[in-house]
Amino acid sequence: MNADGVKALLGEKNAFGRLVGVEVVEVAPGSAVCRMEVRDEHRNPFGTVNAGAIYTLAETAFGAAANSRGNVALAVNLSIAYLNPATGGVLTATAEELSAGGHMATYAVKVIDGAGQLIADVQAMGYRMKKSLEDL
Repeated sequence: MNADGVKALLGEKNAFGRLVGVEVVEVAPGSAVCRMEVRDEHRNPFGTVNAGAIYTLAETAFGAAANSRGNVALAVNLSIAYLNPATGGVLTATAEELSAGGHMATYAVKVIDGAGQLIADVQAMGYRMKKSLEDL
């Protein structure tokens, strides 16, 4: 499956991501970019973006990067640090593959706001199966 196919799979066929408003913008081998326009329903009682919305954005970017090589990849672990509050605008998550060997691969995901401020830093690990995305 090519990058457009992965983009469609993680964008159009990801019902939860669509519900939250995550858009898969770019997919390339080992990397991906997703964005989410902050809506009122993303806010917590304090007026900032809910941690779960930020996590979903980051996890979708990780998933797109991890699956970008055409085989099914599933999350094993995601560790997220929320560094600054997000208050509105558009959030962007960029995922980059750090290492890959055998079945395991690790990724760094950065979530930034429209001003370029780092909102969240994520370390993610995925399990890469031998099953092709074409077989889904």
